[in-house]
Amino acid sequence: MTAVVAVLAFAAGIGLGYQLHNRPAKTAQPQPSAEPAGSLETTGARCSAQNGNRLQVGVQVRNPGGEAVFQGLQVDLPLGGLRQIGATWGACGQLSAPDATVELRVAPGATVWLSATFDVLDACPAPYPVRFTVAYLDGAGVAKQDLAGGFGDLGDVPYSGCPST
Repeated sequence: MTAVVAVLAFAAGIGLGYQLHNRPAKTAQPQPSAEPAGSLETTGARCSAQNGNRLQVGVQVRNPGGEAVFQGLQVDLPLGGLRQIGATWGACGQLSAPDATVELRVAPGATVWLSATFDVLDACPAPYPVRFTVAYLDGAGVAKQDLAGGFGDLGDVPYSGCPST
């Protein structure tokens, strides 16, 4: 019960203002977020892509401060239902995106896509939340970790064979 309440609170906090994009990043139109995620800002842009029973979802963040060095991407799956098989510093469907275990320098004001690919373990991934947390060094070399947005649930993500909401 506590997990459900936490998921609903998370969905209410970040779900508002997000717009789903089922296209490559070059066609995504970022929407400003009313809430910054710590030192990083969410842009509101999201993406998804399906390949068989694999699903890739992603979010875009902006570095509002000095140069940052992204060092890792953690994906939280509080309800399960998905098995992570990879994470990248790139948008959904981006073929040459660097693996999220490789450091990435991010200039002040620059935006970066964060995405993860999963095996979907159920017929429809609709009820499952996905949260992204970035580990990075800020411009002063201070190690930080910030929630970088995500999906309160995957109900609005197109997935073949599932009803759309």
